[in-house]
Order: sequence, then structure tokens, then C-alpha cells
Amino acid sequence: MTLSTAPPLPTVAAERISVSAALRLWLDTAAAHDELAEVLAAAAEEGNTARVDVVAILLPLAEADEQRLRMNELADRSHLTPSGLTRRIDRLVADGLVRRVTCPSDRRGAHAQLTPLGLDVAGRSIQHLGTVLERHVSTRLSAQETAALSDLLVRLSREQAPD
Repeated sequence: MTLSTAPPLPTVAAERISVSAALRLWLDTAAAHDELAEVLAAAAEEGNTARVDVVAILLPLAEADEQRLRMNELADRSHLTPSGLTRRIDRLVADGLVRRVTCPSDRRGAHAQLTPLGLDVAGRSIQHLGTVLERHVSTRLSAQETAALSDLLVRLSREQAPD
């Protein structure tokens, strides 16, 4: 058996690519998000609580007046597209966690509202996942660092008026 040798690959100059601080921030934020998502996914399974994608919908509803939000506002708060939210709400309605309610001021509009079961699941899930995250984050950041990082991320995630 004869081994064929491939022609050698051309050499590339040993130049390093410069990465901007903003691009590095994006990469580091994505890595931190992935780590926290893995921690939360494992915690939800171990604690027999709602998955993180479900909590992303239940939490804004639990915090809202009457545990109810317009669908477009819920999409914004849960960081989902309107069509992605509609599919998830369909599942949550089928599971008895959420119901659709006609908007009293605009009959064409719709709200999503937690059911009593949804409020119970949201409360247990938020409590458990919050405890797990607190334990995970507190081993890496002080309370002051956590608050400062949260403030900075809020500034990045919200539209800011130009100075």
C-alpha cells in the first residue's frame, strides 16, 4: 500500500488578528450566557421545575399587574419574536399555565395571563432557579460586582438616547 503525500499547505504569515474590546465583550458575554444557561438547565431538571425558556415567559407575567401582559409586550420582555412567543404560549395554554385573555381596551388585542397553576409553577421555578444562580454567581463575583455587571448589561440592552 502506497501512501500519497498531499502537497504542503501554503504557510500563512504569523500575523495576529486584532480583536476590538467590543467584540471581545460580545464573545465573553455569549460564553457567560452559555455557562449560565447550562447551570439553569441542569437545575431545572434536578429541581423538577419549569425549563428556562418557560421561566422566560412566566417571570414577566408573574411580575406584571394581574399577572397579565399584552402579547407584544411579553415578546419584548421574554426576548422572543412574536411568532416564537405565539408557539410557546400555545404550549403553555395546553399545559394549563397561561390563558389568552381579550384586551378590555382593544378587542383585537390579546393578553397572556398566568393561571393559578402557572403562578404556582412560576413561583417555585423562580425561587429554585434564583437560588441556584445566586450560589453559582456568588462563587465568582461579589454582590457589588454582580450589581455593577447587571447595571452595565442593562445599559447595553436598552436603547439609550445619544449624548
